Amino acid sequence: MDSVITALIESYGYLILFLLVGLESLGIPLPGETALIIAAAFAASGHMSIYMVIATAAVAAILGDNGGYWIGRKGGLAFVRRYGRFVHLDEAKIGRAHAFFQKHGAKTVFIGRFIAILRTWAAVLAGVGEMKYSTFMLFNITGGITWAIIFGTLGHAFGRNLPRLEHYLREVSFVVTLLVALAVSLIIGAHLIRKRPGQFSGRILYLILGLVIALVVLWLYGGVIEAAIYQDHITRFDLIWGF
Repeated sequence: MDSVITALIESYGYLILFLLVGLESLGIPLPGETALIIAAAFAASGHMSIYMVIATAAVAAILGDNGGYWIGRKGGLAFVRRYGRFVHLDEAKIGRAHAFFQKHGAKTVFIGRFIAILRTWAAVLAGVGEMKYSTFMLFNITGGITWAIIFGTLGHAFGRNLPRLEHYLREVSFVVTLLVALAVSLIIGAHLIRKRPGQFSGRILYLILGLVIALVVLWLYGGVIEAAIYQDHITRFDLIWGF
């Protein structure tokens, strides 16, 4: 995938960067962040301007999120209200989603720019949750600019060693995702325990413990797979003793 993006950026430059970042922000799962990092690496070698790379990515992110917001607000909410009953989404749950984005929407939009899944869907969900547009745009703009500067600078600094940067970013992304999942589980668990303390307390504790163990095992397994792919020390050790 990286080689394809590299070839596209080499051929089409800022245009393909704008399209990948913008479409990802619109709700289509494309590697916009990878495109930004690779374009920044091209800038480090003198083939592009790092200022133009960062500006292009920031504008694409802001416009894409803006489109995703209105898709969620105009189409997504109507879709959920029409078909939500099939997955037990009633007006009460939609109301809770609205309340969540009224209270936590700003943090979700800003932080979501730095998390892979949320980067694609945060704007659409903010629209479905009918988050106030002026608040959404404020944190959409600040998040898009901050994200473009940080990852553009990282790609420029690691221009000659992108695999190492991608390794670090995967580690950080997983840790952030783990913490977010744990925090959400704790919040839901605390809510259920307060609602029905005798019925849910034991089950919730086991559920949270199982989630933590599963995510840690997944992290370790991912590390082993990555080591096997890149022939790290653990792989060489295993090959020596296996032979």
